[in-house]
Amino acid sequence: MSKDYDFVSTTNMLIVKDGKGLFIKRSEKLENFPGWLMLPGGKQEVDETPQQAAIRETWEETGIKVLNPKLRVVATHNHFYRNKVYLVFIFQSDEFSGELKESDEGTPLWLPLDEVLKDPKLYPDLKRHIKLVLEAENDQVIFTYHKFNKDLEIIEEV
Repeated sequence: MSKDYDFVSTTNMLIVKDGKGLFIKRSEKLENFPGWLMLPGGKQEVDETPQQAAIRETWEETGIKVLNPKLRVVATHNHFYRNKVYLVFIFQSDEFSGELKESDEGTPLWLPLDEVLKDPKLYPDLKRHIKLVLEAENDQVIFTYHKFNKDLEIIEEV
């Protein structure tokens, strides 16, 4: 296994309203994860903080402007088979404005959290992270580690 990895800083935004979460059903036309359910988010740009990236990406992908997001999860995702390590910052908010709109990423949908957590097309680590956030007390920040195989199965977690 090579010791040269690209480190990629990414974000996700968990917006909760009335027992539902805002998810993106990714376009079937996308090369990566077509048809999967994801939280809004994406890569952090050079000139922005993780929080700014999460707000920007959510706006671009959903038309929703998030207010006062709180950092809830810092995760390390090792995809050694691709020589990549992702540092993932997950924020949560229930304050927002705007109207849902589709984007190149896919269709934003409000989905019941209890149902979506059972969906096989929900990205694997999000099942764990969303449960941890919902079960956490107050604004606790949770730190996790995941190692994935090429089939996106979690083969190690802490």
